[in-house]
Amino acid sequence: MADSSINSFMSAFDGGSRPNLYSVTLACPVGPLPQLQFFCKAATLPSSILGEVNVPYLGRMAKYPGDRQFEDWTIDIINDQGMSLRNVFEYWNELFNSYAGNTTSFPNPRGAFGSATVAQLSRNYQVVKWYQFFDLWPENVAAVQLGYDQNDTVSDFQVTFKYSYFVTSSSPFQVNGATGVGAVGPGAVAGAGAAGFGIPGFGGFNSTGVGVGAGSNGSGVAVGVGGSGNSVGVAVGNGGGKSSFGFGITTSKGNSFGFGQSG
Repeated sequence: MADSSINSFMSAFDGGSRPNLYSVTLACPVGPLPQLQFFCKAATLPSSILGEVNVPYLGRMAKYPGDRQFEDWTIDIINDQGMSLRNVFEYWNELFNSYAGNTTSFPNPRGAFGSATVAQLSRNYQVVKWYQFFDLWPENVAAVQLGYDQNDTVSDFQVTFKYSYFVTSSSPFQVNGATGVGAVGPGAVAGAGAAGFGIPGFGGFNSTGVGVGAGSNGSGVAVGVGGSGNSVGVAVGNGGGKSSFGFGITTSKGNSFGFGQSG
């Protein structure tokens, strides 16, 4: 017989997981985005999906697990007055195919992939579960709705990402470098010798990318692209003799810091 006592329920229930307690971190070829902790107004913990293999036998279907599928991941971002985060995501998106030129600077597009982590927090703001995405890139930087009747609101926009796979803190099969702390690991940025990028045209603020990893030192390189945004990359890589990358981001607010990843 079920226990119908509200006291028993309240003794067993710990208050539950709160959907408004979460954190999102993201690393991309144009630098880390520390503003996301303030301006990412919505995100999702991804679904875990397996396909289905049906094998017929004597009029019945034996069902077996099929191949793993990874759905797109979308975040919702509040616009600041300078639209700095939107500028970053549009720039990252354009690295794969320029608006006017129909060209890319990356013969292998994986050199411009990134990594992200979304975490559920406890009511004490401790991470209780995380998901880390690898080989991440922005497929769609969505439109921003404007209108004279849009009173008493702040504009926002969505970014939808494609990625190769994710791992989670509860997975029995972890990959090297997946920690859920920060957003850099194997596959996050691939291909030795790629350059970092400064965001162009944000008024002459310089930015320094500093990357720290485990193991031996690698070489770091970053370049500013266009405008007056300059970027300097310094990286300590994960693996002897291999190249690693330093990424910096130039913003209208001043200096920020990048990350290193070995090739």
